[in-house]
Amino acid sequence: MNFSVLISIYSKESPDFLNASLRSLWEQKLKPNEIILIKDGSLTDELEKVIWKWRGLFKESLKIITLEKNVGLSEALNQGLKYCTNEWIARMDTDDICLPERLELQDKYIAQNPTADIVGGFALRMDERGKLYDIIKVPVGSERIKHLIWTCPMIHPTVCYRKDKIIAIGGYDSKAGSRQDDYDLWFRCAAAGYEFHNIPQPLLLYRFTEANMRRNSLKVGYHRLKVGFRGNKKLGYGLKAYIGVMVPFFRAMLPYPLNIWFYRLFSRFNPRNK
Repeated sequence: MNFSVLISIYSKESPDFLNASLRSLWEQKLKPNEIILIKDGSLTDELEKVIWKWRGLFKESLKIITLEKNVGLSEALNQGLKYCTNEWIARMDTDDICLPERLELQDKYIAQNPTADIVGGFALRMDERGKLYDIIKVPVGSERIKHLIWTCPMIHPTVCYRKDKIIAIGGYDSKAGSRQDDYDLWFRCAAAGYEFHNIPQPLLLYRFTEANMRRNSLKVGYHRLKVGFRGNKKLGYGLKAYIGVMVPFFRAMLPYPLNIWFYRLFSRFNPRNK
């Protein structure tokens, strides 16, 4: 099966991380026949050099779409969806690294589960220097994933999904709020009755940095709270789900060192990891 890999990049991202990310696609056992790279506004010269290098290697399979101004991740991905020509789209972020067997595993899994609409998997967490330090596990079965959708049980850059299903519900919502692109999407997919799956093994090296944690501001926590409450109400989830979606908001109120401590403590009890 052919995959379209959908990636968005903007000016503040790391050229080194982008290079490693694109290399991981080059080294896939099952290579994608199409990579849609959305340039969300003007980029630095260093980022352009990396893109130019990999364009020469991927040739026609790497399609670069340039947006005149920065529109944000949700809208950039919506623009990218229009250019994807395959039924299945694999998401990828420019600071993460696909394991060599990622697309091969997802291809086999989809063949064995033809009713699946969204297929993700586990990830290995790494720091800024690429050091691995733990595994991120998520629920596996479709019903359990839907039951825990308020925990965001899909790791966005590991996911493959059917293009037509995502377009049918309006794609990504640019009004969902900062850093809520996937969280909002999963609620709407669950409400539409789509079938979620996670492969119980790592597909990706997920970069977890101090900069990423510091972006989880009070504003981000507020938007997550809004998305979570709206989604819980629509799906009829109970008190536990409502309490759960409040946690990121209250964590965002804490100073950074305490925020990290609380995050690690809560991770031990996070139901999506069970």
